[in-house]
Amino acid sequence: MNNWYENILKMMIATLAVIYLFLLMTPVHANEIKGSSTHFTTKAKHILWQELNSQKVDNNYHPEVLCLAENIYFEARAESYSGKAAVGNVTRNRVQDSRWPNTFCEVVKQGPVRESWKTKQHKDLAESDRVYYPRKHRCLFSWYCDGNKDVIWANYEKTGQMIEGNARAWRESVQLAIYIVEVGQMQIKDNTNGAVYYYAHNLVYPSWAETKQYLGQLGNHTFMK
Repeated sequence: MNNWYENILKMMIATLAVIYLFLLMTPVHANEIKGSSTHFTTKAKHILWQELNSQKVDNNYHPEVLCLAENIYFEARAESYSGKAAVGNVTRNRVQDSRWPNTFCEVVKQGPVRESWKTKQHKDLAESDRVYYPRKHRCLFSWYCDGNKDVIWANYEKTGQMIEGNARAWRESVQLAIYIVEVGQMQIKDNTNGAVYYYAHNLVYPSWAETKQYLGQLGNHTFMK
């Protein structure tokens, strides 16, 4: 009888281990926070909640922090801490400028949209129930509508092994977002001298740069207003 119980116990432990490994391998959708279409690996999700909880960020500010953290990460994950902060500060400067929307999520997602065919065919559908998608390559922050699936890979799918660089960049992005939105235990001052534009000078020289005031360079970005 004892052997029977031991075999059952071993089977249960093995089953739980398989379930845990499956969860670790699978990117997690951030559906707990309204407004995000980004997918997270398990480690990335853990990092997000660790930082939100350690800084005691009120639930009402979670969407704004997440929008900014995603923007910092996808725009500047290879940058230094100061370089990431600069991208975050440009986003905040736009929020505070009447030429742009007044929330972080609206600024990050700004650009022309198209309505989904699923809701477009219903003429009597309320506006709040309609679904819209950004037009490809037309957003002010290119990562948001470049047509690629947005995933924060803080660990490998198959093994669960942490991807050190990505995990560190994501943690820094979340930390900075909390500080820049000013809902944490610290605040980050603007290190761009009021910039509301930037571009990756090693990759492009946009036509609009001729009409803007040059402010300086930090890392791989040139900042302007």
